[in-house]
Amino acid sequence: MVATGKKMETNTTTSGSIRKLSRLRSKHPAELLFQILNYGFLTFFALLTLLPFWHVFVVSVTSYESYLNNKFILLPVDLSFSSYVTILGDSKIHQSFLLTVFIVVTSTLLHLLLTAIMSFPLSRNELKGRNVIMVFMVVTMLFSGGLIPHYLLIKQLGLINNVLVFIIPGAFAGFSVILMLNFFKQIPPSLDEAARIDGAGHLYVLFKIFIPLSMPIISTLALFYGVGKWNDWFTAVIFIDKASLYPIQNILREFLILGNMDTIGSGVFSKDANKLIVSIKMAIIVVATLPIVIVYPFLQKHFVKGVLLGSIKQ
Repeated sequence: MVATGKKMETNTTTSGSIRKLSRLRSKHPAELLFQILNYGFLTFFALLTLLPFWHVFVVSVTSYESYLNNKFILLPVDLSFSSYVTILGDSKIHQSFLLTVFIVVTSTLLHLLLTAIMSFPLSRNELKGRNVIMVFMVVTMLFSGGLIPHYLLIKQLGLINNVLVFIIPGAFAGFSVILMLNFFKQIPPSLDEAARIDGAGHLYVLFKIFIPLSMPIISTLALFYGVGKWNDWFTAVIFIDKASLYPIQNILREFLILGNMDTIGSGVFSKDANKLIVSIKMAIIVVATLPIVIVYPFLQKHFVKGVLLGSIKQ
């Protein structure tokens, strides 16, 4: 039986290859030329997009003298990880990195919770006045109170120089509600009705039925919101004066834009510190970007489906 199964699988693969080859041969030469040029252009564009990221990584592991001799480097020269040793051995980088992870995880979970709680009743037809609620929600997406009123509100709430300023403001977003609301509408009402007949309450239906069935949109919103929080540097510029509360992006900003060597803890650099500054800049960029690059493949399978179904309105 096993041999038969393997033989059938081999035959299927062979027949599939033959069909692809026959389709390729049957195509018009102009169509075949278009496909070759299309694939070639897409490959070139992909490599062109990856080139800056690759250059940043290569410079981060290249010695300073080699970088001066070769301003644009495609391959590492005199491989050196001293920049990463410098960064990973600094307590300020550790603190800002852990703080950023805490902010991203906490704010994303709160955002998803509030979005689900808001989207669930709006997706039910029995909720009266839901159109009025939707209008108020959309208005908040189109109009803002401005930066000064926002600052005064944050100050009155006592969130200046407080880590909660990264979490509470912006925890609710109308755009996320619209996506999750439309996704909830795709869930058959019969599941809700069957659970109600069995005596289930609203919270049970939401957390035991709707949320487990909505992992594509939840993963998509988590990726959208999490990346936004990870890249957020403006909040700390406006509301944070203490360097101990700076996220990793603000450490990166001070080092790259302001050229502030004090951003990295004292005692780490030797008299040759300036020789490391270029590679350290690139190494910090790699460290700040790497977590998102690692997380994205795990959410990619839900990403397209979540955006597609969340954007369809029935």
